[in-house]
Amino acid sequence: MKITKKTVCPLDCPDCCGLIATIRDGKVVALHGDKEHPYTNGFTCRKIRRYPERLYSDHRVKYPQLRIGPKGSGEFKRIGWDEALDICADRLAGVAKEYGGEAILPYSYAGNMGAVNRFAGYPLFNKLGTSQLQQTICSAAAGAGWEKQCGNLPGCPPENCLDAKLIVAWGINVKVSNIHFWQYISKARKKGAQLVVIDPYRNQTARSADHYVQVKPGGDAALSLGILKWLIERDTIDKKFIATHTQGFDQLKLYLNQCDWKELVRESGLSKIQITKLANLFESTAQTFIRIGIGLTRNSRGGMAIRSITSLAAAMGLFQGGKGRGLLLSTRAFQGKQSVLTHPELAKHERRSINMIHLGHALTTLDPPVKALVVYNSNPLSVNPDAAMVRQGLAREDLFTIVHEQVMTPTAYYADLLLPATTFLENHDIYTAYGHFYLKVIQPVIEPVGEGRSNFDFFQQLAARMGYDDPPFLKSCEQRICAYLGNMKGLPESVDIQEILDGKLIRSDRSFPDGNAIVKLNQKYTFVAGEQATIPGIACLTASQEFNDPDLRSRFPFKLLSPPHPDLLNSTFGEFYKENIGEVLIHPDDAEKYSVNDAEEIFLVNHRGKTRRIARITPDTQRGVLVAEGIFWGASEKQNRNRDEGGINDLTSQKTTDIGGGATFHESLVALQHIV
Repeated sequence: MKITKKTVCPLDCPDCCGLIATIRDGKVVALHGDKEHPYTNGFTCRKIRRYPERLYSDHRVKYPQLRIGPKGSGEFKRIGWDEALDICADRLAGVAKEYGGEAILPYSYAGNMGAVNRFAGYPLFNKLGTSQLQQTICSAAAGAGWEKQCGNLPGCPPENCLDAKLIVAWGINVKVSNIHFWQYISKARKKGAQLVVIDPYRNQTARSADHYVQVKPGGDAALSLGILKWLIERDTIDKKFIATHTQGFDQLKLYLNQCDWKELVRESGLSKIQITKLANLFESTAQTFIRIGIGLTRNSRGGMAIRSITSLAAAMGLFQGGKGRGLLLSTRAFQGKQSVLTHPELAKHERRSINMIHLGHALTTLDPPVKALVVYNSNPLSVNPDAAMVRQGLAREDLFTIVHEQVMTPTAYYADLLLPATTFLENHDIYTAYGHFYLKVIQPVIEPVGEGRSNFDFFQQLAARMGYDDPPFLKSCEQRICAYLGNMKGLPESVDIQEILDGKLIRSDRSFPDGNAIVKLNQKYTFVAGEQATIPGIACLTASQEFNDPDLRSRFPFKLLSPPHPDLLNSTFGEFYKENIGEVLIHPDDAEKYSVNDAEEIFLVNHRGKTRRIARITPDTQRGVLVAEGIFWGASEKQNRNRDEGGINDLTSQKTTDIGGGATFHESLVALQHIV
């Protein structure tokens, strides 16, 4: 018998697709886009279509397992859940008693974007008094940059793009990272719109653009400020909007009037003619829609890039919306009170806070040391910067590591206790999006495979095993969802909570059809935002960190970018490509200089580590810029455990962004090395 059920994709992607699961004899046999979901519109990416294969593959972790071999060997024996919970409770309680709760470090992120399961461990960790994890690895700099000058403003609805005459994809590979936004671009172009793509390399979206602008890595702030300087010089800014809905513009104007064009050219990597040509296109097209990507913030000037682009948009009046006009970074459609999920009141005292980007440091040199690590919703050995240092930490014999995971990831090999986690198809949860304005509660569509347990169930059962009976540990998943919905901003007043629990798709009341949120919410854009010692008050030019380090540049001449790959979502689905080490794009001039042949397997190396890639010689990248798409796990399981060689993040830095404490994945210097 075949039936269908509605669900939602849980992955860390702005599209948050509505899905239809086809189920036969209790098994999911297919996943398709929900035709009734206004944003998904019946199609989904090729990654999620493979999810049923992932669900039942040999890579799936189906039972609790205890390590019996050396760390990293992946040698385990099967145990039962009762024994597993006893081990968890005993080891965590023992570490807390002997070393203090801060010797326990939870590590999680957005492997499952369901709000309940994403934050499921927080109440227990607050009760235990563990170290706190700053979840900054993805969008922290982007969010901080937006909030610095836009405050609580939501992004413009993506549907506004349909009537745009000029669409700017700035630092986002829409066809890979935001595929459902492409439907609006496509329809607008059929009506005569032009597409501009701004990116350091000619990616899939750029190859489809009407205009491709090859900005220097980290040069986005300089480019946007250059465009704005030109508009000011030509007196074509939106003076009425600036006077009515902003504050502090004169200070930015004074800075730009004094700013030397030579600096803007040097920092953007574009000539003045190229900058002014793009500025003229902006100037002549009132119906402009800018879609900003998070990827452009993953460098030491990331927050400033967002501040500069939003300053340009404000000076153009795009925040006022109107037909075909707007700016979208994150929709910020719904804002729930996170504390009802995390229950910080359970903590008895202040604890140390550790930025997740510094996991390598935390596991190797932090004092007092971390003695127990609890990993869920993440694969830090693949996704964390400076992964070679993370691997060194995971190999410590005195570190007890619990990994709650769906498949055998590189991190799972280092577990002392490996526990089976459910997928979204086996979970109950609530999902909101950051690329559209819809919310939905989902129920499991199948029973758990093997002995998998959700994050929520695991942590509630572990709390009970540890003897905790505080009210948060006695609540059901639905009760936690209800609490989250209780005071959520963005819910229309006419919507009943029971309707949401029953699975009704809800559109946020912050999705103003004309994109005119700044007027509807009676807010102002702030060009000047609280200058601090290390944070300028206005959008301006700042120096990069690693790219400007003369010592590193002399030894490692290439800038490395590691953007998304079409077949991977961060490191998710890496199990399908365990024999694939990925490619690195190399400009022909660089390939000739370093005698690199197309399809040659080469090392990328720096002072942090090394990894293998297959060279692809192409003019799609710039001279001096290497592009390695995707977080591939490695050529084999054996290589994954080779402590001298790892994935692409063995090369990235634990340094953080200018604001927000985000990761600088796109600011690493490397060298090419032939394999002999």
